Amino acid sequence: MSATASGRRVASLRFKLTAWYAGLLALVLIALTVSVLRLAEGRLLTDMDARLFNTADDIAGAIGEALATSQVFGAPVRFDDVVPALGSFTSRGLLIQVVDAEGEVVRRSEAAPTDPLAAPPSADQPRRAERQIVEANGWRVRVVDYPLLLTTPTGEPRSIGAVVVGERMDTLQETLDSVRQVLLLTSALGLALAILGGWWLAGRALRPVDRITATAAAVAVGEGPGASLGRRLDVPPSGDELARLAATFNAMLDRLQAAFVAQRRFVADASHELRTPLAAIRGNTDVLARQVASLPDGGLRRDLLEAAADLQRESRRMGRLLDDLLLLARSDAAAAEGTERQRWAPVRLDEVAADAVRVAAGLADGQALRLETEPVTVLGDRDRLDQIALVLLDNALRATPPGSPVTVTARPDGPASVLLEVRDGGMGIASEHLPHVFDRFFRVDDVRSRRGGGSGLGLAIARAIVRSHGGEITAESVLGVGSVFRVRLPAVLTPTAPLDPATTSGPDPARPRHLLVNGARPPGTDA
Repeated sequence: MSATASGRRVASLRFKLTAWYAGLLALVLIALTVSVLRLAEGRLLTDMDARLFNTADDIAGAIGEALATSQVFGAPVRFDDVVPALGSFTSRGLLIQVVDAEGEVVRRSEAAPTDPLAAPPSADQPRRAERQIVEANGWRVRVVDYPLLLTTPTGEPRSIGAVVVGERMDTLQETLDSVRQVLLLTSALGLALAILGGWWLAGRALRPVDRITATAAAVAVGEGPGASLGRRLDVPPSGDELARLAATFNAMLDRLQAAFVAQRRFVADASHELRTPLAAIRGNTDVLARQVASLPDGGLRRDLLEAAADLQRESRRMGRLLDDLLLLARSDAAAAEGTERQRWAPVRLDEVAADAVRVAAGLADGQALRLETEPVTVLGDRDRLDQIALVLLDNALRATPPGSPVTVTARPDGPASVLLEVRDGGMGIASEHLPHVFDRFFRVDDVRSRRGGGSGLGLAIARAIVRSHGGEITAESVLGVGSVFRVRLPAVLTPTAPLDPATTSGPDPARPRHLLVNGARPPGTDA
């Protein structure tokens, strides 16, 4: 798991927390806005109805007083004679109509339409006070129908008309629109501030998780984990869940580091201790082979010689395995103690590639070794860099059939790095095996080890050395075409002194070289 991927996961969690928080808050704000608008609309309608009823009641009271006066004097009057002037009741811009028992408009305010605002009830239904919303002259009007009742001598109420008072709804709607705009603007601003605050709080809360993720990523990608296992998290004094997580993570690292140190010590001690008896076995096997060689020819001599050869071959393979294990253990120890840089010096990587090709020429079995280099310098351990090149070349020769090329390239790779590339013409590596080719003791198949002796540690050693030098090693492969191993190392940016011509073979070492070994040109000659 890379640090970038871990950071993306933490950022995704931060985004999810903020999104959930913002979503819930948005739902609350929406519900609050709808509730406030409903309450405001209800309150405005209640106030409007109260105004309409009060106005209608005032007009009805004036009509009642006029009727009472006419009855006192006993003078017969018409209904429209007792209806007062409506000018004093229209100060609020109300629409007022007074209708008779047949529903005809007897008197109206100046702004009121000529047609009745409220339809009269049917003949068999008494007129009752009610509220309704009607359309009048293209307006939505809130109307109160206030019946006028006259008590007959028999004591029964008789409808003599009604006072209809209305008010346009656009004023109420404008008020509601203003309230809605204020609520929406306030909610949007509050939601934006809440999102920013939630993002900041989520980031602050997840900061310990970021540190744990970064430490875990450093442990995961480190070759020679002793160095990365030495990291520890600062445990906050809060005592909360994150503090307990950090403490638990530190305890896990303690156990992992102790197990790693014990394993490294065991491998180093076992490899070192086994070298002595293995040397004795190899010496005695050589003596045995010489003694058997002096026996007279026959089946017994042949069988003993084959057995001695098998012992010598296996003892050599075991010796190489022990050397590799000891080298890995020492490399891990140097990485853990930070001592691997003490022997570093400027090294010409093109010379490393050329020397490796010369050595590998004696191991080639008909493969054409090609060298293409430009002068490049790195800072590192010359012996370890030689080992990287030899491991990659040996691996390429094992995979490449006779007659196919193996190309070694050393050149600049951008302004701050150099590239060492080994390209073979073998069968290639399946895509499912590529992520594991640098694992310890991993062997793709018998074909890539057909020349024998492969322990599965060569590429693991190469990766450990490359990483200790601050570089990276990668592999690409196409089945049936071949594989390419690339090593990228930091370049030495400051000029270095030229190599002593007396110690270099061929002409000017600053010139690019193109060599073909086991082909048209022998090793050590310039193109």
